[in-house]
Amino acid sequence: MRALALLALFLSACTLTLEIAPGSVFGLSTQATYCQDRPTRLDYRLFLEGRVDRLEFFWVPEGVHPSRARPEETWALTGPFWGPEVAGYLEVAPTGEIWAVYLSPQGIRVDPLPTRRLWARGAVDGVLGPYVRAQDPVRPEASPSCDPGW
Repeated sequence: MRALALLALFLSACTLTLEIAPGSVFGLSTQATYCQDRPTRLDYRLFLEGRVDRLEFFWVPEGVHPSRARPEETWALTGPFWGPEVAGYLEVAPTGEIWAVYLSPQGIRVDPLPTRRLWARGAVDGVLGPYVRAQDPVRPEASPSCDPGW
């Protein structure tokens, strides 16, 4: 009985904290150019830590924060998604609308547009994570090598 009392006293001095760490998106990258004279495929690659329930993509002109993206410049995929790596492509209209997002390394169709930047963010249980900016902007180009592979 004495041991039980000591154990109760010891446990009352302890605190148990349980934190559930949400998944996160990082390391988003894209190819550096897209064709200004014909459709282009633009691949993306990102990394996940943990589980992400939703991935949102934002295809906005360079200098525009994704929170200011027009509805047609955004696309969301529902998961769950598990890392560490997710790769795929987006299809967009000449005016910048996202038509589709794919989870296979294929490419993105882009007609002539200004320099743009791809953004993404994840969500876990409805809680949105931070915006993750692609490391490089995507510039229009007219050369035969405007749609490079990885």
